[in-house]
Amino acid sequence: MALDGGASHTHKVASTPSAPSRAVARGISELMSSVGSTPDAISYFVHGQTIALNAVLERRGARSALIVSEGNGDILEIARLRKKDIFNLKASLPSTIVARQDVYEIPVRGDDADASAGLAAIDAVIAQLAPEIESVAICLLGAYNSDAVERQLAERIRETRPDLYLSCSSDLWSEIREYERASVASLNAYVQPIMSRYVDNLVIDTQEVGLDTALQITQSNGGVLSASSAKAKPVNTMLSGPASGVVAAAYVAGLSGVGDAVTLDIGGTSADFSIIRDEEPVYSTDAEIGDFPIVMPTVDVFAVGAGGGSIAWFDPFGILKLGPQSAGAEPGPACYNRGGTEATVTDAYLVAGYIDAGKFAGGSLSLKAENAFAAVGRIAERLGCSAEDASEAILRLGTATMTSAILPMMTKRGLDPRDFTLIAFGGAGPTHACLLAEEVGIGQILVPPSPGTMCALGATIADYQYNYIRSLRKPLTGIDADTMRAIYGELEQEGRDALAAENPMIERIEIVRSANMRYAGQAFDVDVTLPADLEIGALTPERLAEAFHDTYEALYHNSERDAAVDLVSLRVRVFGRRAKPSLPPARQRDDAGTIAAIGSRPIYHGGQAHEASVYRREDFCAGDSVAGPAVVEQFDTTTVVTPGFTARCDAAGNLLLTNTKRGQDQ
Repeated sequence: MALDGGASHTHKVASTPSAPSRAVARGISELMSSVGSTPDAISYFVHGQTIALNAVLERRGARSALIVSEGNGDILEIARLRKKDIFNLKASLPSTIVARQDVYEIPVRGDDADASAGLAAIDAVIAQLAPEIESVAICLLGAYNSDAVERQLAERIRETRPDLYLSCSSDLWSEIREYERASVASLNAYVQPIMSRYVDNLVIDTQEVGLDTALQITQSNGGVLSASSAKAKPVNTMLSGPASGVVAAAYVAGLSGVGDAVTLDIGGTSADFSIIRDEEPVYSTDAEIGDFPIVMPTVDVFAVGAGGGSIAWFDPFGILKLGPQSAGAEPGPACYNRGGTEATVTDAYLVAGYIDAGKFAGGSLSLKAENAFAAVGRIAERLGCSAEDASEAILRLGTATMTSAILPMMTKRGLDPRDFTLIAFGGAGPTHACLLAEEVGIGQILVPPSPGTMCALGATIADYQYNYIRSLRKPLTGIDADTMRAIYGELEQEGRDALAAENPMIERIEIVRSANMRYAGQAFDVDVTLPADLEIGALTPERLAEAFHDTYEALYHNSERDAAVDLVSLRVRVFGRRAKPSLPPARQRDDAGTIAAIGSRPIYHGGQAHEASVYRREDFCAGDSVAGPAVVEQFDTTTVVTPGFTARCDAAGNLLLTNTKRGQDQ
């Protein structure tokens, strides 16, 4: 995606798996050529990727070593002794990404005042490293208190083996919890060689097509960082894809005056959800990549196996199920005519009339309706119903799967879906949005102008963001105000120094302070964001306690204001806010006319067929409104407006779908 003076241009090219960076360079060259320009005219270049994520999921990262404190060699195998399937007595813990033979123990802790014993042992460790090892992770006990020992060990390794990549747990995330720090350090070491080579190749390939602008990489927290930082800390980029989509959704929502929203991003394999509060994404510190925890803040995205390629199947008891198995792009849904024979959500969309076989993906992919009817028909035969009824059953299963994700995600935060807008994007998000909104009680849906490029838009508008933490784990009464203010000041200065080193194009610096707190004796923390107008000079333990009680009550509708409170950690998010590019507004209609349908077709909804008017998205002007049943087609998606909903184009070009039955039903 390219943004230029209020206009946006998009271009898509086929990937090149053997050399992924070449496709990016070719896409840039072709995009700029298509708009009559050249790559040297680009002033800002940001890139999102899944190189590091795929390396972990496919277990094809670099062979790595892990250096730990004496007696801690089994930390990755022991993990937290939790099994995902607690009823399977034969289930085993997942294999680690660092082999046990490549884990080395040394007689030093991270918070020791004297590192001499560790430095003496590290030379022997270096001599024992297998020739195939490319990367080394260091995670010492107590290193969350001080990074000095880990840094000294890293420097000794760098002097002896400058060819090795190094990852220190205290540099990546200095939070108490040794296993989680070891996991993060090991993940970083595992993908660092691959990510570094990819970034280097991308810079070379883009320079060859004439792009000299500094490369920026998207982060899992929704921000961006420099190419050099991405090479040093690739673990921060692993979940950046869905995070960028949420960042774009928050921005688009703000332009339409929507502060609180739930995002729905449906692709080929999954449906992804996130929450937006006051135009900002909600963050999580308990994400996972494969079987490994990621404790750094990430945009909180929850995924379920209900994408366009999710397969409908029967269990041994004859009950219809959906996913998480997916047909993927190859062979894909049955209607793709690439060898797939099982019914998928996309096949159900086609049978129900939600999508047009000849206009799918802007007509770039012609679907075979007869294949979809055959696949869904086999489901219908076992259910004893028509193909249309079977298609609706599949879609209702998809809706139920999504509902089972949205409702717990919101209720655990004390939120009511009825107070939120659903922002639908991705290839199938707008197609399924009305079905989901009806089920969970959401009354308004927002469909952006270009739902299929939201992740690219999010990357383009993302701010620089750095996260810092200081673990304390002590009674709140055991810390004085001056100490607390000093810690916050140190963390904030780290962020300012990082911004200065990156030298980004920013308008202003914004600081968000928070704290992890709990009632004494509890086994879980509550992340308490401090009020933006609370100056650092006014921070006191009493103000923290007040904020904690308020947050706890908002979450659980209860608080014990006289109970003892523990302060687990202090956190800071430092934002380098960038100027946001303007997006093209909706066209204004020149005459007094209204939008005209280009045709109609039946859609199956609620157990019966409805004749739906069909519209082109590009024909909508600001203020245009259509009533369901209706279908709005565009290059990257199809928006289905079911009976009882109306769709109106706002000034920003978004489609706002409103449930007109909502007030009647309540």
